[in-house]
Amino acid sequence: MAYTRKVRVEYYQVVEAKKDGTDRDKLFDLETLLYKAKGLTHAQRTYNYYQEKARLDKFRFHKSSMCYYLNFVRLRQTKIPVRARMNSESTPIRLAIDEYIGEDVSAVYDKNNNILALQRNRDSLSASGIEYYLTELYDSADYGIYLRPVPFKGVEKKLSRAKTYRKLTMKFATDKLKKSKIPEETSFGKLLSFTNPYESKSVVISLSMGRFKGTMDGETITEVIQDINKTDNFVTGAELSVKYNDSDPVDTIDLFAMKYHNLITIKMEELQSIDYVEMCNKIRGTYLANRKDILNSIS
Repeated sequence: MAYTRKVRVEYYQVVEAKKDGTDRDKLFDLETLLYKAKGLTHAQRTYNYYQEKARLDKFRFHKSSMCYYLNFVRLRQTKIPVRARMNSESTPIRLAIDEYIGEDVSAVYDKNNNILALQRNRDSLSASGIEYYLTELYDSADYGIYLRPVPFKGVEKKLSRAKTYRKLTMKFATDKLKKSKIPEETSFGKLLSFTNPYESKSVVISLSMGRFKGTMDGETITEVIQDINKTDNFVTGAELSVKYNDSDPVDTIDLFAMKYHNLITIKMEELQSIDYVEMCNKIRGTYLANRKDILNSIS
């Protein structure tokens, strides 16, 4: 049985810098480390990562896009789950000495622009974890490999390109709201006033077109965005789903993001993990669709 899952893709410049911070960043060609990794066995390119292990598990070159597909895995021999069947008791999973439970994360590397498009997976390696791994693979006493987030400067440009507004979700810290007065004339002031009797710590408001075609009111959306920018610390999150034309898929813009990212939808099958090539194909697609904006953000 199939199901869908949203995956966050973040973008980074790959750079080399002194570990002591005394030198400026220099763009680093990750391809040199991939050549090195190719000459190592899986065991040789596996490094200790806190109480676990990490490695670059698989990679391949996608020639038409001049991008590399990368798959990293975080390996553990602790917190082992059990195996269960519907009509029998669960049983322990016992690993062999050289077996691990793995949590993987995929990425696409644009060799011509030194950009890494990285899947976000909180159970696997984070961007800092991959920095640590690449630095270990680089094996330099003085220099490390770092991932510098691409700043999200394209929010206003994306909003100006939007033709339809499909969904708006806002999160509010109600304890901070109580300590100050939000004018009711703000676009969301009256909505929030209805939540006061509940005495909750946070409120989530979601407005959507649902399955119906069309768009929410553009002037109101613009007003909401302006109000969000005026209400520091009260709005703790805001996402706007838009379409740039009728044939484009829905793009979800994180109005609070400090780094450029996109959300992609992945179709998954129960009982099996997704192949990294399939994941990388989706990452590559959204990266190439946004590459111009991404490069403009770092120019």
